[in-house]
Amino acid sequence: MSEIENKEILLQLNHLMAENESLKGQLEEYKFVLDTRDRQAEAQRSKIAAASQLQSSFDNQLEELQYLQNYIGNLQQQAEGAFEREMDLEQQVSSSISIEHQLADLKQKYTYLQAQLTDLQTQIQELSNRNLLLQQQAGHIAELESLLENAIRERDEWIEKASEAEQNKQ
Repeated sequence: MSEIENKEILLQLNHLMAENESLKGQLEEYKFVLDTRDRQAEAQRSKIAAASQLQSSFDNQLEELQYLQNYIGNLQQQAEGAFEREMDLEQQVSSSISIEHQLADLKQKYTYLQAQLTDLQTQIQELSNRNLLLQQQAGHIAELESLLENAIRERDEWIEKASEAEQNKQ
């Protein structure tokens, strides 16, 4: 080989080595991004676990709500029965007022529980959306890592070829 070819090969080798260093830097950046994503995913898992706890709490509140609905139905039946019975007018009025207050309180509780249910459903949907986004980002990172591995393999092949060419030249 001529001296010019040797210089060109050395230039190419130096260029490949510089590119290798650059790729190493990119790899470190990708590792950092991946670590960050892993921490974010763990945080999302924690949020999902918290959401599961909230869901469990919601289920308990829903059972309580159903109980309260049954109780409201029973109170309404009692109110109707009280009107149908021929009792003392004073007892009917007193009983009716008491039942009406209980019903209003239960309706307030029911409305409050419905608002909590809506909030929990919104939180669960947000967590699902975040989880989907993280999965998409993880797929993208895996794709980038694959591309990086291909580039490193190709670089190593070029280095090997340059080394063989240099050995053949000697």
